[in-house]
Amino acid sequence: MHLLVLGLVAGLAAVERKGFLQAMLSRPIALAPLAGLALGDAAGGLFVAPPLELLWLGAVNMGAALPLHETLATAAIAGGAVLGGRALGSGVTGPVAVLAVLVCAPLALLGRNAERFGERRNERLAERAETALRCHDPRAATRMNLRGMLVPFVANALMAAAGAAAVGLVVPLLLRDAPGAEAALRHGWWAFCGVAAAAGARSLRSRRAGWTFTAAGAAVVLAGVLAWRGG
Repeated sequence: MHLLVLGLVAGLAAVERKGFLQAMLSRPIALAPLAGLALGDAAGGLFVAPPLELLWLGAVNMGAALPLHETLATAAIAGGAVLGGRALGSGVTGPVAVLAVLVCAPLALLGRNAERFGERRNERLAERAETALRCHDPRAATRMNLRGMLVPFVANALMAAAGAAAVGLVVPLLLRDAPGAEAALRHGWWAFCGVAAAAGARSLRSRRAGWTFTAAGAAVVLAGVLAWRGG
């Protein structure tokens, strides 16, 4: 049931990403908490949302551009982290999250290839829709439009569910049966967050981006130190 719900969320987000609405709900910062909420753990989804947004900050759908499919990977990572943390009994932690990233991040590339296939198919559907309109058949044209949304919905629903299921199997296997790996994966999560922050800074085009990023990072570190001393 959990995988079915996650697949539904991932499929709808893939359609929203490019085919309908485009209200940015498919971005990692919004989608990861939504995927977590759909599985009963919004906080777990929120845990992975910021670094994923930074990692794919430059992956923007504009015109005919085909960036990495951040939506598919985010849904799989967030859903997989929640399911893996639940199977382990710890909830979403750094080690659980980094395993979810390692397993599901390649789906961003696979999703882009699937999107390329879908767009080629949609070109043919668009021609059929134009023919239908010339024949004064708007209902047929509408059906072509709906069929164009079907491929990304189904493809992303299936791949996100498969990725999350894989994480749900891998997490207990590594963290329960190999407890020594947890410390290394905890450091790996913070390393991933650093890489994501660097990727986000690199995607900014402003001349002041470097200074802004440095100032924001210093403010976060200072706030963390003050909170630690106060606690």
